[in-house]
Amino acid sequence: MTIIPKPPEDTVDLTFDPIHEGWSIYKTRDDVLIKIRQIMLKILLAGVTADGNAQLVLGNNLLFSVTAPPQLKGALNDQPITNEQIIAAIVERNIPFETVKEDWNEYDVQGIKVGVKVIATVLAKTNLFDSSGQPVYYVNYQNVVRAITDPEDKAKFQKIWTERQPTKRTS
Repeated sequence: MTIIPKPPEDTVDLTFDPIHEGWSIYKTRDDVLIKIRQIMLKILLAGVTADGNAQLVLGNNLLFSVTAPPQLKGALNDQPITNEQIIAAIVERNIPFETVKEDWNEYDVQGIKVGVKVIATVLAKTNLFDSSGQPVYYVNYQNVVRAITDPEDKAKFQKIWTERQPTKRTS
C-alpha cells in the first residue's frame, strides 16, 4: 500500500469508520512531552498496482499537545499562531528526542482493516508560547500505512477500483 501526496483526478472516495485513533508521544532531553494525534477525514483509493497493492490518499488533521516542566513555561499568548510564525520563530533545530509511544490508528475501510501511524521525524523548538504558556514546537512528521497482505482484502480493493464510476470535474 502506498500513500500518494496529491490525488489524481480519478479516485474513489472510500467510506470508513475509525476503530481506534491514539497518540504518538515523544520526550525531549529537557523532559518536554509532545503528543501527536491524527484525525482521519478522508480516505481515497487512487488505484491498485499490478501486484494488488492499494494506492491510498489520506486526508487528515493533526492535533498537537505539549506539556513542559514549569521552569520551561512562558508568558500566556492569547493570539493565534500561524505555521509561518512558528517556522520563523525556530531557535533550535533537530532536537534529540525519544519515542515514548507510537500508536497505530485503525480504520474499517469498507470492511478492510487499515492501520495508519503518524510518526515524528524532526522536532524544532521555537521562542513562542501558547495560550497556556506551553512552549511551541515545530514537528515534521510522516504517515506510515500498515501493508495489507491478505489476498481477500487486496481483492476487495481491486473490486472497488474496477467498479468505480468516473469522477466528473467541472471547471
